[in-house]
Parts: sequence; C-alpha cells; structure tokens
Amino acid sequence: MHIHELETPAVVVDLDILQRNIQSMMDYVRAHNLNLRPHTKTHKIAEIANMQLQYGSVGLTVAKSEEAEVMADAGCEDILVAYPIYGVAKWERLARLARDRRVTVSVDSLAPIEGLAAAAQKHASVVGILVEFDVGMHRCGVSGPDAVVALAREVLDRKGLEMRGVMYYPGHVWNKPAEQGPSLAEVAEKVGALLEALQGANIPCPIVSGGSTPAARNSHLVTGTTEIRPGTYVFNDRNTLGVGACTEADIALQVLATVVSTSVPGRAIVDSGSKTLTTDRWLSGSDNGFGAVVGHPDIKVVGLSEEHGHLDISASSATLQVGQRVALIPNHVCPCVNLHNRIYFHRNGEVLGAWDVGARGKIR
Repeated sequence: MHIHELETPAVVVDLDILQRNIQSMMDYVRAHNLNLRPHTKTHKIAEIANMQLQYGSVGLTVAKSEEAEVMADAGCEDILVAYPIYGVAKWERLARLARDRRVTVSVDSLAPIEGLAAAAQKHASVVGILVEFDVGMHRCGVSGPDAVVALAREVLDRKGLEMRGVMYYPGHVWNKPAEQGPSLAEVAEKVGALLEALQGANIPCPIVSGGSTPAARNSHLVTGTTEIRPGTYVFNDRNTLGVGACTEADIALQVLATVVSTSVPGRAIVDSGSKTLTTDRWLSGSDNGFGAVVGHPDIKVVGLSEEHGHLDISASSATLQVGQRVALIPNHVCPCVNLHNRIYFHRNGEVLGAWDVGARGKIR
C-alpha cells in the first residue's frame, strides 16, 4: 500500500529520515563526549525508543510515571523522569520500577524527596535523584547554587535515595543555532557556579543533564554537561524548522489530509482539525497559523475546528479539489502524536507497517 491510499487523517513517518535523525544526533554527542538520553514524549512509541537505544542512547527520558512504566515494559533499563512528580501513587509506581531497573527522578522541592524516600524504603528499592535548577526558562527548578545544595543534602540524608546529579532545561533558548552563543554562555556560567558550589560542599554530581532540540547541537558550549535530553529531533516539526534547528529534508513526520469542501471562495477545508493537529502555535515564525502545507508555501492553515482544517488558498495558484490529498507539517509534533492511536511508517511512500502509540494518554 502507498501512503496516499491510507484513510485520512493519517500520521505517517518516513523511516529513512527518522533513522537519519537518530544517527545524526548520536554522531553529535559522540563527537563532543556527551551521552544522549532522548525524551520519549515526542513519539511515545516503544519501537522508536528501542531504536534510539540500539543506536547508542544511554537510557530514556519521560515526563510521567505511567510513561516510565510503558518504556520499562518495552525493555528500557535506565529511565529518567524529568518532571516534578507529586503524589503517593506516582512515587510508589516509580519505586516499584526501581526494584529491577535504574530509575532517576528530577526534583525541585522537599515534598517529592520525602515521598520518594518513603516509597523506596517500602518497596526495598533505590531511586536516583537529580536536583533541577532554573537557568532561564522560569518553569521549574530552584534558583541559585545554595538552594540546589540544600536539596541535595536532603537527598543524601534519606535512605532509599541516591544523589546522582543535577538537571537543567534551556527551553528559553529559541535563537537560531548560529546565534545561540550568548544565551548559552549565560547558561554555562550558571552551570559552572553550581558545580563549583556542589564540589565545595562535597556533594557528588556525576550527572549534569541538559539539552533541548533547538539548542541540542550547541550543548557542548555548556561546559560540565554530561548528557542531553532532546525529544523533537526524531521527527522535527514546523517549530524546529522555523528556528533553523533542521531543514525540511529532516522532517520525518507528516499528517496526510483530504480536502472535503471548497464551497467557500478562497477557502478549502481538510479533514484534519484540532483533534488531529492540535492548536499549538508556531513559536518560531513570523505569522500564526496551525501548520504548513507541504509543497504549497502560499497556502496557509489559518484556523482549526475540532474536525476541520481551514486552508486559505486565496493567494495560491493551486486549485484544490474535493478529494485531493495534502500533506501537513504540524507546528508542534509532540501533542500531535499524542492524539493518535497509530502511526504508519514508510520508505519512499510504501507503507511498511504501523506503530501503536503505547504511551498515548499516559499523563499520570
């Protein structure tokens, strides 16, 4: 079957591009003596996770405890939960996983340290801890070396926990890669001051975990970083394209849609709305819009209803007809994938199979 024979909407992944993206990131980290721990929130698919491990990743990153269970069931032995997990059920879920695999959790407050320690002792396991610190994103993470040292000491004082290092997220760095130097220099200064404080306090810090897809290939500019956690790089999307972190040839995932109406002059409607593409905006571009139409830069995705994608074709020389297929690049691929039960993979348009999105909806 060819991809254009699939019933739409259909999410399709070019296997050659996907594998090239995975290999390219591995080549980068190896060249700079870094480890790669990719974030699986982008694909949520066991087969792709195993592909990343087979190419040389040291482990996987997830956001939620249920995602950790999915990736553990897929065979991953080393999982980082890069999220401030809170709740007894979640702590116990992770402590149970840690009985027979390496589980590490990021924290930025005392409560999860206490909760994870209690759960680990109950289940006779050891949970690793990374203390998260804020380098400019202002989302999670404590501010300043003193706060990190204080939390690290709390970890060291509790049975069932192991202090494994620190974590940061440079998610505020959205310059084009060639212009990221000054922003990452500020991050590097903060990381350097933190590592000096930890060393002065005799606190072990074998792991310094950072990275994001837009800044991934400049991670070596942040001295002291030992591993990075990019996620979007496996597929890429309109945001990574707009910031210059990839080219269109690096976009592995597309959403195939069918034109279902052209009744309104200057407008075409496709069968892919917010329940297919998500309403995430284009963060790295100069206009709004909800995606890009492959091969038709003069067609704009100007609106989304639940099941309707609104295409503005008034400035285009193309004449879309009902029944015609188009391929869309989502603004943000991660939530797009989470809307779908199954994703098809192909080579040169020939469908080779489909993956179940096993961690879809795993939000606890």
